[in-house]
Amino acid sequence: MHGHQRQPGQPIAEMNVVPLVDISLVLLIIFMVTTAFVKEAGLNMQLPKAQATEAEPEKSQDINIAIDKKSKTYLDGKPTTMEHLVKVLQNRARKKDSTRVIIKADRAIAYDRFVNVLDAVKVAGLYRIAIATEPKPADTGGSLQEVASHAKSAPGRSH
Repeated sequence: MHGHQRQPGQPIAEMNVVPLVDISLVLLIIFMVTTAFVKEAGLNMQLPKAQATEAEPEKSQDINIAIDKKSKTYLDGKPTTMEHLVKVLQNRARKKDSTRVIIKADRAIAYDRFVNVLDAVKVAGLYRIAIATEPKPADTGGSLQEVASHAKSAPGRSH
């Protein structure tokens, strides 16, 4: 042990734990960094851009629905069918109707596909819906009010 002299030829019976702790900490850091990117890994989506955004962080009880550019639907990062999606949404609405649903749809999908998913969410009884967008740079395109005022003042237009 620590206070006793070791006899010559006797093996060392102590284990150095410093390298073990070092490796454990490195692995912990790697796992913490990579888990932030795992939630929707593999979904290469280009979300629509919008100036008006609400940046409420995602919570574990949120339902995440994604529609990729091939119109495939994903529920919490896993591929799903519309039938399965409706069942899951109805079950979650029965448990807690205040659950937030976040819909992430690629900007290249047909509008009809987005409306079908949105309709399924509402029919299930979930009404806290967030539509994910990417922030739009403030200097491009102007605001919606500016666009509306230009449309009203355009010559030859009758309203």
